[in-house]
Amino acid sequence: MDLTKAAPSLHTLPVEILCYLFSFLRASSILSCTSTCRYLRKALDDSSALQYTIELEAQKMVEVTAPDAMSSPAERLEILRNQMCSWQAFKPTIVNQFLQPGGEVSMSFGHLSIWDDHPQIAQIRALDSSPSESQSYRCWNADSYPMTKDTPYRVHSVCMDPSQDLFAFVVIEPNHMAEISCRIYLETLSTSEPHPLAASEILISFKPHISANCHIDQTKMKLKIWGDRIVLLTFCDEYSACPARIQIWNWQEKQDFKCIYREQEPYGKMDDCCIVNRDHLIVSSRMTGRLPCRLGIISFSDLGEPPVLVAECILPFRPEGTFLRHSQFVTISPDIRRSMGSRDTYFYPDAKNQLIALNVDGPPSLVVIIDTDKLLTTCQSGIHVEGQGRVLPWKEWGPNCSRCIVDPVPNSLFVLRLEVAGGRAVHAAPNDVSCMSYSLRMYDFNKYRISRAAASKGFRGRIITEPSTVKHQQLDEEIVTCLPYMVVVDDERIETAANMIDVTFDDENILIIKSSERDENEFVIDVAKPSPMAARGQ
Repeated sequence: MDLTKAAPSLHTLPVEILCYLFSFLRASSILSCTSTCRYLRKALDDSSALQYTIELEAQKMVEVTAPDAMSSPAERLEILRNQMCSWQAFKPTIVNQFLQPGGEVSMSFGHLSIWDDHPQIAQIRALDSSPSESQSYRCWNADSYPMTKDTPYRVHSVCMDPSQDLFAFVVIEPNHMAEISCRIYLETLSTSEPHPLAASEILISFKPHISANCHIDQTKMKLKIWGDRIVLLTFCDEYSACPARIQIWNWQEKQDFKCIYREQEPYGKMDDCCIVNRDHLIVSSRMTGRLPCRLGIISFSDLGEPPVLVAECILPFRPEGTFLRHSQFVTISPDIRRSMGSRDTYFYPDAKNQLIALNVDGPPSLVVIIDTDKLLTTCQSGIHVEGQGRVLPWKEWGPNCSRCIVDPVPNSLFVLRLEVAGGRAVHAAPNDVSCMSYSLRMYDFNKYRISRAAASKGFRGRIITEPSTVKHQQLDEEIVTCLPYMVVVDDERIETAANMIDVTFDDENILIIKSSERDENEFVIDVAKPSPMAARGQ
């Protein structure tokens, strides 16, 4: 036996085999392995597939392609990097403008959804179609929906998820004086037929909390969709004794609802909620008396088991009201994938790595942008007492998990015009006290994209790593927050003769929503790409 023969090692394997082995590793492990020697580093430099895997994970994105996708890893890598560069350049370019009746506006999967409560009409339209084709492909009128004769009927909330072709709306139908039955109807957006993935056409809550003394008009509902979960928030007006509650269903499985949250003393009023990481609920509540506002973190990984209160995170203010902004999960249904072109490739934020924005009513208003991945890690660390959630003072979680944003110019606005999606935020900041001129700002909290911007010679934004301090009349104390981010301010100003309503966005489009000068019940909506580069790519 020849004992002098060198033992097999990674250096003796062909590059093709190395790349195949590395493809099973996470991006951080690939980078660790390939940093040990030149041979392994060259294997990475020569492999578009490995570079694409690293880029996708580093930007915390997921790809959406057709089942018969023909695009190569090199092509997908180029698309992903170009998308990152267009946001770093951040010079929004308007590619379309249209008028739209007013209502609640949301945006997901390249579609604009609007629900107008007073005429009870819902509309949805694709944003990346030509102007002649950009009319609503779905307009739904509650008055035309067939219901049981002589049944008092009113739609209280609507939610649309174009990535799953899902349209859901909730109805309260009084059965008798002491009980109100709540039903959630599920349809396809495209055909108004029962959704093929739904375990049942209707989700029913048989015993809602609403008392016989509470009038239907005092009842407020919010319907939200996150992947296979549907959440219903039910609460009454500010002075009602009815406790708010949150119910959740897995609409793709045959099961009854699970009541995740119910208001109890000493809690005051629940304002809003959102799902993060697919199995955690964050509830924003205002406390009674002089207790500060807080965020409740509730785990519900198994809907068959009771929910678990993980932590209560104390906030340093007692506002008149709060609400949460967050991006929807993009969960592509099989039918939507089959309808995509073989060379179509889209990228959306990973559901496990999302920002949320806690809006605090003003004036002046402020927003606390929270990294939910860091928040959950902080809440789950440390010593736990079984059956009890941790109570975390602001200084134990807030500074490292969040960044407080205020308008640069003091004003009388009650709500900050800021939206979050994935790891980014877009802020329509007023340039003067009159709030007739605005500038768009882009914030990015992704560490990898921040490091790439810092290494770019042409980057014209700022990278903020030092703590910031905010003084505010709503606050019990000065807020110090430290979450690193980069910001790019657009040089162009948005002049508005009427009121700026809001701004919303996804990874490919920015919507600037303004009041119409001719009709107060109508919106003017500008559709913009994040930069001229992205507009040309359209």
